[in-house]
Amino acid sequence: MVAGLAEAFDRIGLALEHHLPVSHAAGAAIAVTDRHETLGVAVRGFADVASGTPVRPETRFMIGSISKSFAAVVALQEVDAGRLDLHVSVNELLPWLELPEPFGPITMHHLLTHTSGLATGTEDAPTALGAATLLRDVPPTFAPGEHFWYSNDGYKLVGLVLERLTGRPVHDLIRQRVLEPLGMDRSVAAIVDDVRTDLATGYEPVFTDRPAQLRHPLVPATFTISNSADGSIVSNVIDMAAYARLLLNRGTGPQGPVLSDAMFDVITTPFADQPDDPGTSYGYGLDVGRNERGPWIGHGGGMVGYTGFVAAEPESGLGVVVLQNGSGSKEGLLNYAHDAVRACITDAPLPEVWAPPEPTSIPEADAFVGEYVDPETEEQLLVRRDADGLRATIGDASGRLERDPLTQSAGSQFLVVHADLERFPMRFARGDDGRANEVFHGHRWFHAERYDGALPEPVPEEWLALPGLYRNDDPWMPTLRVQFPVEWGDEEGDAELRPLEDGWFSAGEPWQPRRIRFDRLVDGKAVVAEFNGGRWFRSFEE
Repeated sequence: MVAGLAEAFDRIGLALEHHLPVSHAAGAAIAVTDRHETLGVAVRGFADVASGTPVRPETRFMIGSISKSFAAVVALQEVDAGRLDLHVSVNELLPWLELPEPFGPITMHHLLTHTSGLATGTEDAPTALGAATLLRDVPPTFAPGEHFWYSNDGYKLVGLVLERLTGRPVHDLIRQRVLEPLGMDRSVAAIVDDVRTDLATGYEPVFTDRPAQLRHPLVPATFTISNSADGSIVSNVIDMAAYARLLLNRGTGPQGPVLSDAMFDVITTPFADQPDDPGTSYGYGLDVGRNERGPWIGHGGGMVGYTGFVAAEPESGLGVVVLQNGSGSKEGLLNYAHDAVRACITDAPLPEVWAPPEPTSIPEADAFVGEYVDPETEEQLLVRRDADGLRATIGDASGRLERDPLTQSAGSQFLVVHADLERFPMRFARGDDGRANEVFHGHRWFHAERYDGALPEPVPEEWLALPGLYRNDDPWMPTLRVQFPVEWGDEEGDAELRPLEDGWFSAGEPWQPRRIRFDRLVDGKAVVAEFNGGRWFRSFEE
């Protein structure tokens, strides 16, 4: 036993105590492993709040998209066996698929690296087969290999290809080819009703029509049934530490190679840069990056009510796994756990207990202070400092500005803690001098006196029927909020709507695979918003 590990995990547990209050999670577990064994586990919070059941090391969680790398392992096993060509059209591998390929063949390589041009996926169809058939009506929007765009539906196709090649369900393949060889005997690769007997209850914020704030209560999340390859594994941190050891040992498990050395090189090749995460690329189902300690490989995951992350750092020989029944940034916690254990191994002083920044801690706060005016109504927005940090006031409503707990970032977009203002984040734009001169809040635009840019163009009359809140029973994306002239909002954030042909709009840059159009006017208002094969319906809510 490495000296000092007990104290290190005591401190990791304290860091976990600091982490939970600024995340939307009821409980969490974290494990650290070296190349040979799990070095320790820390747990905090509740697996189920109603019964008071605590999180334990063996508590199971849904791991979400971490599952993608398991499917990639099976795919590369098929390549090694000579049964799969990664560079032929997926339509050849699935002759029934009839996937549109307007820019050229979409291959397994493109699916595995998220460079296919396919949409992320709306989960409007709850099965992989259903999602695949919806893709017939959602063509890719860029040439395969041209951009990185994360696609859950792409990995659903990966699973369907593996099923056709082997004649076996993808969850059985993952169990037989990966889970069992690694001794992950508490893990399963299909989410079915039976797993609920010892699964942590998933939690999410109560509101679905606004950004989640720390003051919002958590409620049990909708339980989903799934066996698709994009994210259907249920596991615990003890089992997932075994998977981290597979990554640390270049594809070799306790019974021998799960992946050949050549195929491990392939799965960890940085094929595609990730524009939203500079310094991180994508291999096959794995992020490949570098931090201040050196190179790392891993992946995050999320399901409805759950999030997690696994990261392995070959130079230190350590892997860290975090699983929780809720959401929130895990980067700081992961880094601290790694640093604390590495300090023990290298006989260095233990780092002080990590704590995330306070939600009200906003760097360069003075850049946002000032008076802004809505030119349409002449109403004033006042941003000022007070004892709580920054406070925004519009009319009689005044609320504190906070970081988004999902990211813990402190850029130029903040949540507003006030019942009348919280439905939209407050987003600032800065001038050349670094000071904010524009503020966007929902459909409203405010500007400072020093703003010298153009005024927003009037909204075309035919667009006035479109803004509003639209709902769907999809638990992943229950609402779409559409507003002009500035932005819309969905699960991937806010983006400008840009008109295309035949009544369609792109949400963001035209190359991005997000397409929306509106249908069925009643009393001058559109009732249906069709987005990437799914349909959302106008709500009575504002």
